[in-house]
Amino acid sequence: MKKLLILFFAFLLSFISIFGQSPYQLKTGRELALFGTGAGLLGTAFYFQKKLEPLTESQIAQLNPNDLSGFERWVTSRRSVQSHKSSNVLLYSSQVAPIAFTLIDKTMRKDALKIGTMYGETLLISSGLTALVKTTVRRTRPYVYRDNVTLDEKMTKTARSSFPSGHTSQTASMCFLTARLYADYHPDSPWKPVVWGLAATLPAATGILRMTAGKHFPSDVIVGYVIGAAVGYFVPVIHRRTNF
Repeated sequence: MKKLLILFFAFLLSFISIFGQSPYQLKTGRELALFGTGAGLLGTAFYFQKKLEPLTESQIAQLNPNDLSGFERWVTSRRSVQSHKSSNVLLYSSQVAPIAFTLIDKTMRKDALKIGTMYGETLLISSGLTALVKTTVRRTRPYVYRDNVTLDEKMTKTARSSFPSGHTSQTASMCFLTARLYADYHPDSPWKPVVWGLAATLPAATGILRMTAGKHFPSDVIVGYVIGAAVGYFVPVIHRRTNF
């Protein structure tokens, strides 16, 4: 399998070279390392997820919003279904954004394979890192503190995966990836501030929606934002021709 992957990336690099110079370059060893890192993170997260035990009735009965700081406590009184649906829309839209930019933009379209590789790496690493933290921290979600939520919903594994916010992390990674790509392909574009502004705003909006939906605490959202933004920004950066 390892030899097949090496051959695949070698072919990929030789095929891309016909398009000429671009802001980015692929290297077989680096791409294997990045994909391997993402897969390893996800695999480890799945391992811990299997070992995760739901909360018991006695543990749930002991939960008290007053034990939380004021910074976090207010979210336990929120439970908007519409906010949950809207956050899903932003999440799915962000995942399409890099693909849409690549298809629409002629300059970026010529580098579709490179961008596709970075897209896959970003998705794997951000998903894997977020999932691993979730399954090791095992933080109780805000809605578990509410009395009007069914016990069945509180006694699920999902109820113990509040930290960090996966929606915020994924949205941030895709938005910052898109903005970084656009800025590198169009360094003199007057639209760069708009693109970066949207890249910063959409994940923040997603995080707010996740809080008003009662799914996450503020600190979940903040850390999720940082994880996603960092991965989405730096994956393209390390693929620049001047970098390793």
